[in-house]
Amino acid sequence: MIVKEKHPLLQRAKDSAAMLPYWDKTDTIVEGYEAIKKAEEEFLPKFAAETTPDYKVRLQTTKFTNIYRDVLEGLASKPFQEEITLIGSDVPDELIEFCENVDGQGNHITAFSSLTFFNAINSAIDWIMVDYPKVERDQPMSRAAAREQGIRPYWVHVLGRNVFEVQTMMVGSKEVISYMRVLEPSDGKRPDRVRVYTRPLGGGNIVWQLYEKNEKAQKVEDQMVLIDNGTLSIDVIPFVPLITGRREGKSFKIHPVMRDAADLQVTLYQEESALQFIKTMAGYPMLAANGVKPEKEHDNTIKKIAVGPMKVLYSPPDGNGNHGEWKYIEPSAHSMEFLKKSIDGTKQDLRELGRQPLTALSSQLTTVTTSIAAGKAKSAVGAWALMLKDALENCFVLTGRYMGIDHETEVNVYTDFDNISDTNADVDNLLQARQTGDLSQETLWFEMQRRKVLSPEFDANKERERIINEIPSDMVLEDELNDEDNNNDLQNDTTS
Repeated sequence: MIVKEKHPLLQRAKDSAAMLPYWDKTDTIVEGYEAIKKAEEEFLPKFAAETTPDYKVRLQTTKFTNIYRDVLEGLASKPFQEEITLIGSDVPDELIEFCENVDGQGNHITAFSSLTFFNAINSAIDWIMVDYPKVERDQPMSRAAAREQGIRPYWVHVLGRNVFEVQTMMVGSKEVISYMRVLEPSDGKRPDRVRVYTRPLGGGNIVWQLYEKNEKAQKVEDQMVLIDNGTLSIDVIPFVPLITGRREGKSFKIHPVMRDAADLQVTLYQEESALQFIKTMAGYPMLAANGVKPEKEHDNTIKKIAVGPMKVLYSPPDGNGNHGEWKYIEPSAHSMEFLKKSIDGTKQDLRELGRQPLTALSSQLTTVTTSIAAGKAKSAVGAWALMLKDALENCFVLTGRYMGIDHETEVNVYTDFDNISDTNADVDNLLQARQTGDLSQETLWFEMQRRKVLSPEFDANKERERIINEIPSDMVLEDELNDEDNNNDLQNDTTS
């Protein structure tokens, strides 16, 4: 017997359930053509009275230009044109070393953060979990012992869709997570699992339980089985969110900034598929017979007519001398031209939506986001990059707690893309300032390198040597003689 009702641990909270349709849509779009075609009627509705076989034929002639994913990749890449680093000369060696492998899988903090940033833009929210290996011990482990045994914290990606429930509470003037229920999806070798974190009412270390789904359960209450539990060595539920959308109150229902772009991508898919289907129909037009009596088989069914090259179709006259005719019925070229113009306009609109987060702080940003970005970020992506910086610093606070390190770690995330103009006028102004002597050569080179006009490998010292080597030798000799005369005059003045 299959149990249709879900165990309470497998049920989503209202805010998570409200986000699920959006996550399904964007995850399918990002996955690509095969995924969106597999979704069938969710993205390509059936016509009225269209049979399933006819729909399947139309589905196989669809077309999908994934502009949404291209836009998403472009936005998500902006803060990672340079490596993420830690700021300060007093950063503990353990944290510097930790940056080289933050997830225990060899990924640098830059590579790890780029995926978090991508997911946060696509899903409106993404989570980083700061985890620590379960170690059986009676006494707290020293930093030296943990280092010697290779025991250390590690960061884990947690998709927004896998967080079933989050509850928060105010501790003083700070909002903290008091309860969290997270899905650990099946990896093919084991069933789904759900991990639950609870903050004790009176404070203290976090309590956690791990449940596994019993696929053979015949009762709802038997679906989830407790397989492990314990207590964390810290008093904070170790999850840090990165939110790019507008949070609704204290819930975790987020209004995504990419919703309009995702909806427009679905529209583009339907328009392109319609044009592709019409082109197919035009390539294989329907043959119509007017005033022609069809031949029939022995069972009184109409005999199929072979058409194509080397075939002849007859229309013999009837008793009154009237004859029939054969002609092809095909879609008008005007409809295809109309659809093509509509598709071009949709593509342009979609790319325009993708550029908006790079141009100016929009009304879609939350009050919290805007306050963080005040005076610092000129665009939505710039604000998100600053929020990423804040999230990473919070992750380092949790990492330091696990490692017994009390250090306010500051993270450097590249945001110069937000301060540099894309126009040639910006570069021309720098060159003019150099010509008038209002800018040094060193500063010009620095600004040119920052604007990606000069390559990252540009070295000012080597360039200075090259410039000297290009000066003709007689000019160098004249300069040296002038310097020698000046030195002699100085010595004579000193003697006098």
